[in-house]
Amino acid sequence: MLRDIFKTVGGIESYGLFSMIFFVVFFALLLLHTFSIKSKDVEDFSRMPLEDFSKESDEIQDI
Repeated sequence: MLRDIFKTVGGIESYGLFSMIFFVVFFALLLLHTFSIKSKDVEDFSRMPLEDFSKESDEIQDI
């Protein structure tokens, strides 16, 4: 079915098929990476916006 849709657009069926395969592989790798992140790292990432970095920025300004 998908191949028939790409054939109607005149000569781009291989590009459409390649881009669809590329998207599916990229999305699968992204999901694999997302589920392989350690829960400790996720907790650290979730606290990042709430951490106070003002002490570090004061030290940088004093230099």
